[in-house]
Amino acid sequence: MYSCPLSHAALLRPYKWPGGKARNCTGPAGAGRIRLAIPGPGPVADSRSEARPDPRYDPPLRVERQHAAMSTSNIAKLLLLAAIWGTSFMLMRIAAPVFGPMLTTFGRASLATLALLAFARSRGVRMQWRRNWLPYLVIGLSNTALPFALFAWSALHIPSSYMATMNSLAPVFTAVFGFLLLGERLTAVRLGAFVLGLAGVAVLVGIGPVPADGMVIAGVLAAMGAAVSYGFAATFTRMRGGGISPIAIAAGSQFAASVCLLPFALPGLPHAFQAGTLNAVLAVLVLGVVCTGIAYALFFQLISAEGATKAITVTFLVPMTASLWAWLLLDEPVTVGTVAGIAIVLVATATALRAKPAPARVSGKASA
Repeated sequence: MYSCPLSHAALLRPYKWPGGKARNCTGPAGAGRIRLAIPGPGPVADSRSEARPDPRYDPPLRVERQHAAMSTSNIAKLLLLAAIWGTSFMLMRIAAPVFGPMLTTFGRASLATLALLAFARSRGVRMQWRRNWLPYLVIGLSNTALPFALFAWSALHIPSSYMATMNSLAPVFTAVFGFLLLGERLTAVRLGAFVLGLAGVAVLVGIGPVPADGMVIAGVLAAMGAAVSYGFAATFTRMRGGGISPIAIAAGSQFAASVCLLPFALPGLPHAFQAGTLNAVLAVLVLGVVCTGIAYALFFQLISAEGATKAITVTFLVPMTASLWAWLLLDEPVTVGTVAGIAIVLVATATALRAKPAPARVSGKASA
């Protein structure tokens, strides 16, 4: 929801209730529909349930009451997660100019694979490679390989705050793909969120701290392309991810992404050995192990303890933490235009997350 470091689509877990009938995931009075987010960069989407994983390998998520207070320890975890995911954009700004976008992305995905496979093994999660190879491949391409590479390239041209803000548009594009692929009707509220999100991007680019030349606009479009890819990944996971543990999807998709990225990363190795710096190596290491692997584990703990509805609030913290880290460590300016653009985009994201999708349009033609 990360850069997201998180697959963010991988955390989208469908359910199947006893008797095999799929239902909306609602809990006791006052409980809301579960939404899952993979922020920081990562998509956010509703969890529409189709299959319930084996609880021995994948404990069910808690359906929380909307007004229940979050514990102090979990608030601390939420802030820590926002701080971790906020660093990912700054770290790409350090690593990508040295190693190039593709090698940076490969290093991040391969290190994340090792961390997540170890995490899956510690949880007793069965990967079922032969059965799940296609979802792993598609989600790996759309939720890791493509968006990570686009963010790494945009890191060469735009500030961290711009990338984090584009990343937070993922829920808006998820709603668009829900319309295109699942037949959900685009309500006026969701359409308004889409337009408002684009307006926020225009404000950020138009009056932000960086002159809007051709490469800056290209960098913004690349980062928006990453958010579009996250939106597709979240929707595809709803379509084809039923019955697969979200931890397995996270680990399997990172592995698939690493394999697909390898041919594009190899040409950059000679330059990396010659021009590599300690700071760039550490940046890639932290991107893969901490911002993806450890952050996933922390996010799973939050969902288990507090529910997905509260866990997704990290989406609204990441642009702020990303801007703060970049200001402190990279001396990137934070201006009124930056704050205004981020604020408008976050309002659009909140609107898209809160809006209930209208049911799919039913054809009026009678069948023969």
